[in-house]
Amino acid sequence: MDINLTIPFQFPLIGHNPWDSDFLEERHDFWDSPTTFRWFEARGYTLYRRMCLGEHDIMNPFTVPRLPTEDSVDAEYPYPYHDNYTSNQDYIYSALDTSGKVVFAQDVHGRHVAIKLVPNNTDELRILQLLSQQSLKVLEANCLIPVLEFLPIKGFCFVVMPRWGASPAVPSPGTLREVVQIMRSMLKALSFLHEHNIIHRDISMRNLLVNHFASEYNVHGNPSRAKLRSAGLLSYALFDFDISVMVPPTVAKSDFRLPYRMSWDGSYNQPFDTAQGEFDYDPFAFDVGTMGREFCRHYQHAAKNLSLLAPLLDGMTTRNIPRRFTASGALEFLEARLSEVPDKHLQQPFLAASQTGMYDRYDRWQHVPPDFAQKWAMYREPRLPVMTRFLRWLCSFEAMAHVIPFIRRTLSSIWATPYQFIASVGRRRRVML
Repeated sequence: MDINLTIPFQFPLIGHNPWDSDFLEERHDFWDSPTTFRWFEARGYTLYRRMCLGEHDIMNPFTVPRLPTEDSVDAEYPYPYHDNYTSNQDYIYSALDTSGKVVFAQDVHGRHVAIKLVPNNTDELRILQLLSQQSLKVLEANCLIPVLEFLPIKGFCFVVMPRWGASPAVPSPGTLREVVQIMRSMLKALSFLHEHNIIHRDISMRNLLVNHFASEYNVHGNPSRAKLRSAGLLSYALFDFDISVMVPPTVAKSDFRLPYRMSWDGSYNQPFDTAQGEFDYDPFAFDVGTMGREFCRHYQHAAKNLSLLAPLLDGMTTRNIPRRFTASGALEFLEARLSEVPDKHLQQPFLAASQTGMYDRYDRWQHVPPDFAQKWAMYREPRLPVMTRFLRWLCSFEAMAHVIPFIRRTLSSIWATPYQFIASVGRRRRVML
């Protein structure tokens, strides 16, 4: 007899902290219940088991496989490399989830998968359905995680994907070539999404996967990933569409805007597109700016050894939104400039920096050769104007962060009215003629 599986908790969580221990415990109870285990087992998936609580733990977010797993497995797309490296033998192949909406499992062939709970009638589910309609070849080329199966229940769907590794920047890339591969992969993924009118809205390294995993209990000490990266065998995939927006195909991307409040959602690394009291924003350009700022956070200091980063990153984060690179434009620029760089140059060591400065204040051009700087001067971002700094300071106060957008919207409407009237009169005159 088939089990009628239902979700016993509020999801998504509205008006509460989703990482509150009480809510997470409720979700863990659901995933760890015998009923849930049997439901997935009947569909060919053996859920990982949760690790026991330590003496001082409120809950344990780690789970480990129940079925035997080989010590080391080579990648065969869409399944990744994995190995049993760990500093704690109890945590071999352990997976980590702190959201309570993802569980890990093994299929009937022992392959590792991730299963995510997604509400029906959401853009997230529609995006995942679109990805499921693409061939594996297309998804691999565009650096997006594939969907293996949908398991529907009332009001929700369990989306099955291959388990890939988190923390793709660990260990740090060893050469400029390895840095470029990460950047190119992220731009490919974003270009594909934007081409299909999908706004990601939460771009960061934490939402990038890599085709290698081991124990999530200690990801820093594993030597395998560094060797795979050095050999050029790692690939990357953008994922996590929790707050993504899928724009109807009839809507022109250049005209689409979202209210300023929505720019505050998602990652910690957004560009300052609405920090001056703007009442709306271009979310496609915002995606590019977010990715550009994330690149700046990790790689902008490398512009002294790889000059193309200066115009690329300035072009992705410029305050002049209409002049900002599109995702495809940034990718094309990167590819074109890379074709001018000797392979030997890309083998230079990359040294990570703990801090390099705020993306819109750091001078990425300071070590660029003069002839290169002159050639690409059109992309060089000018210093922050005094008025921009003043508006940012003003909007840093919580109340003013809403007052200034209201004032700007009101003034925009007032100024637009005469032009709309004149335009309407002009249209009527043309009709009469």
